[in-house]
Amino acid sequence: MINVSTRVLRALIALDELRHFSLAAERCNVTQSAFSQMIAKLEAEVGLRLVDRDRRRVSLTGDGERLVAAARRVVAELDEIGADLRDRASMGKGRVAVATSPPFAAHWLPPLIAQFRAKYPGIRVELFDHLPPRCLELVRERQADFAILSAPGPLAGLQYSVLLQESFVLACPTDHRLASRKRVDLRDLDGARLIRYARSGSIGQHLEYLMRGIAVEDAMEVEHLPTVAGLVAAGLGVSVVPSIAMPFFDATKVALVPVVSLDLDRDIHLVWQASRVLGPAAQAFVDLLKSCLPRQKRSGK
Repeated sequence: MINVSTRVLRALIALDELRHFSLAAERCNVTQSAFSQMIAKLEAEVGLRLVDRDRRRVSLTGDGERLVAAARRVVAELDEIGADLRDRASMGKGRVAVATSPPFAAHWLPPLIAQFRAKYPGIRVELFDHLPPRCLELVRERQADFAILSAPGPLAGLQYSVLLQESFVLACPTDHRLASRKRVDLRDLDGARLIRYARSGSIGQHLEYLMRGIAVEDAMEVEHLPTVAGLVAAGLGVSVVPSIAMPFFDATKVALVPVVSLDLDRDIHLVWQASRVLGPAAQAFVDLLKSCLPRQKRSGK
């Protein structure tokens, strides 16, 4: 293997273009003596004569021509890589990929993405909207830089921080007995017809645990928040949903009342690979995300 620095390759390219040792040395910002030593060491390294020298002219041998052609390709590629890395470091270009659950993808992140793209037009933003298990897979597979989740799940090989604590609201028809309240407790739902959000998911499991002992009538159980919104709007029952879901509801038909119950608020996490440092683009997006969070509801771990 030839052990040659790019500095020496650039010297050979300069000599081929200028065909003069002193001019090539001046381009490379070294003395003519130092330049001659660089070329001599290169010839010793490859074991071949690369330069023909006489009083009138300097030219490359056939082996020198082959090496300088390869040197141009190598230097051009390294220059391109260097320019690309500098561009990414200065946020001129790059990619950030975010994985999150559909409610966050539908209403919380789009304004942030628009703000980020306006600030960094050269950065491509990719958004994966999946349930938490798939979001974690995407982070582990490095298809996503990080995930934003309500429940981190198994964290082998991952680390996380708590972005904020999200509150819940009662969604009920505008003519419901609780619709005019400023706030309600979960115990106020005793006797209500409840539209449950899939108990197999993190929200459903969270509410199932906290509502144990409260006598509600199970009206329906569905898996998607837009379905919950439609059912409540039709007067088929009430539901307890995270505040991120509020835009799904028709304010002319549904009242959204804050629920204040012990341990109801849930943590929203930022999850990324434990062995990976976020790149400049991903870190800039996280910084923007954190700057837009309600300060009074942020916490850390």
